[in-house]
Amino acid sequence: MNPYALARLRAWMENHGLERFFVQQPENFAWLTGGGDNTVVTFRPVAAWLEVTPEAVRLHASQIEVGRLLDEETPGLEVLRYPWYSPPAPLGPSDLEHDLTPLRLVLSPAEQERYRALGREAAMALGESLRFADPGWSEYDLAGATSEELLTRGIQPLVLLVAGEERLFRYRHPIPTRRPLGRLFMGVICGRRHGLFANVSRLRSFGHPEANSLNEQICQVEAAALEASRPGATLGEVLEQMRLAYRRIGRAEEFENHHQGGLTGYRSREVLARPDNPTRLEVGMALAWNPSLPGAKVEDTFLLTETGLENLTHDPAWPALEVAGRTRPGVLEG
Repeated sequence: MNPYALARLRAWMENHGLERFFVQQPENFAWLTGGGDNTVVTFRPVAAWLEVTPEAVRLHASQIEVGRLLDEETPGLEVLRYPWYSPPAPLGPSDLEHDLTPLRLVLSPAEQERYRALGREAAMALGESLRFADPGWSEYDLAGATSEELLTRGIQPLVLLVAGEERLFRYRHPIPTRRPLGRLFMGVICGRRHGLFANVSRLRSFGHPEANSLNEQICQVEAAALEASRPGATLGEVLEQMRLAYRRIGRAEEFENHHQGGLTGYRSREVLARPDNPTRLEVGMALAWNPSLPGAKVEDTFLLTETGLENLTHDPAWPALEVAGRTRPGVLEG
């Protein structure tokens, strides 16, 4: 169990006058158990849930799932089993009706360490697949290679986008197709391990004339977001700096064409940044900004620390450029 999360949940229960609370959303199950997974079908529907009281935590699971869950996800918990053909009636107060997102946003030191390991390996996995790719590959080929690199590291690719040259300039959420990669292509992942998400985007070029200039432009927008991401700032304030940055590079209209990211953690987007969003940044929160243009996108996962932003998905083997005093990913050429 995650004692930090359990203490926060019990304090919240006391404030709300709840003697019993059921947790079944995968993001909350992972948060409360220190990285456990209560799913079989990817992410949803769930296969088990937790009952939390001031004195105990109990696992509710079907006979199918009990053995694996006790061995691998929630060892030592008291279990209430039910037949696979006869699930119990709807639960009492639960995270289906109460949003626990605010409780999850500030990560404990142990969660931060898990995040650092995940971030390094997720960035390496995407980088390896892109380095190995060839312009004649299809988007499916690159998606398959990326999935292999992730899964061999125990990372689930819950979001996996690939755009070749033909589609990169047209779509912001390019689900992979049979189209060829061509001279410029992008890989995007939201990879999950032990409940946490690493969000990474990378570009590779084989002599595309616009690749580097577009990447440099979008890194200027991201730089405004990173500079504004300080304790006490609101998501809305950071987003406004991004809007102004799009104007400065002469692409004001692109702010409207895709969301810009926000807080991450136990979901790829724990809180999506929207205009005037009042959520204040705190030390221990994780962020993933993803400004984009037709033909370019930049994204890494950062941890907000006492001394500034720590890039959790930095890949030292990936080409880099310096933007506003920070090392940012370049375009891999050739």
